[in-house]
Amino acid sequence: MSDVDVQIGARLVTAREAVGLSQRDLEKYSGISQSTIHRIEKGQRSASVLELSALADACGVLIADLQGTSTLTDQVLCAGRTSDAGTQALADYMIYAFGLARRLDELGVAEVA
Repeated sequence: MSDVDVQIGARLVTAREAVGLSQRDLEKYSGISQSTIHRIEKGQRSASVLELSALADACGVLIADLQGTSTLTDQVLCAGRTSDAGTQALADYMIYAFGLARRLDELGVAEVA
């Protein structure tokens, strides 16, 4: 068990709980068994890139968020006309949308006009 695996597991727990999913729910949406999810969350098992992709998609986050390597947070500045919580929610959504666009670019998915 490496420190990286433990950190990824903790980020996965946070992401899963943020969207109100149980491990069984995450199994259903990601196609990864609940026992494997449990071991990944505990840092007892490394997750492959494909597993991280499926888990991230199911939780509505980016792989980089689970790996702790997302740089978009530092690059997005958002000024909202709502409460602080509303502004933060808008910033979080923008970070996710920009990250998703970056991921699609990396995969070679063409933009639709």
